[in-house]
Amino acid sequence: MIKILICEDDLKDRKILIEYLQSYFKKNKIDIEINILNNYESSDYYEEYDFIFLDIQLENTNGIDFARRFREKNRDSIIVITSNYQKYLIEGYTIEAQRYFLKPIEKEIFEEEMDKLLFRYKDRLSGFYDEKLSRKRIYYKDILYIEFLDRHSVLNFTNGNKIHTKCTLKYWMEKMEGYTFCQSYKSFYVNLDYVTGFSKDWKDIFISNGEKNPLSKKYKKEFTNEYFIHLHKSL
Repeated sequence: MIKILICEDDLKDRKILIEYLQSYFKKNKIDIEINILNNYESSDYYEEYDFIFLDIQLENTNGIDFARRFREKNRDSIIVITSNYQKYLIEGYTIEAQRYFLKPIEKEIFEEEMDKLLFRYKDRLSGFYDEKLSRKRIYYKDILYIEFLDRHSVLNFTNGNKIHTKCTLKYWMEKMEGYTFCQSYKSFYVNLDYVTGFSKDWKDIFISNGEKNPLSKKYKKEFTNEYFIHLHKSL
């Protein structure tokens, strides 16, 4: 689930933004949680959010100043500025904002830019927290592949670490649906970011850490299609 924080005082603009977000993520089959922040001095923004949509001119506070405080607690969040004025564009760079929407926001432009932001999010920032597995947030970008072995699954990480879980491969496939993973074999779920090539007979996948994972005939077409689509998007 993607967590979104909206900082917008204008009720009309807020309503439009919520409608755009709900429509966009529903179309992409991704669950979202939208929170509205009204008290900019509260500690609610200390929570971890994936996206923050921020109007620069907020009641009782300056949006840029608030964003700086927010950024101290949320280093990985994607900040999107919404404003009636283009003059704040330069200031947006000082808070590492990824996008700047000039109001009124056109839905077509909004969805085009969200496609780019969503790809960036999936590629770098998406993940989950499970205290049974790790004390820290686990990022999908750090997982090379998942292997199902002897009734348990093993998460293999880029740093060489492994986490053994009692979850099925189906559990991970449902959890990571829509991200950069694809099934290559009945017991392998591979991160496309780390696929470096294929064997000449197309029966194996080369992984960036030097390992080889099997590629079965059953999953070959879907896997190779997804890989080349992903490769094109990342160029």
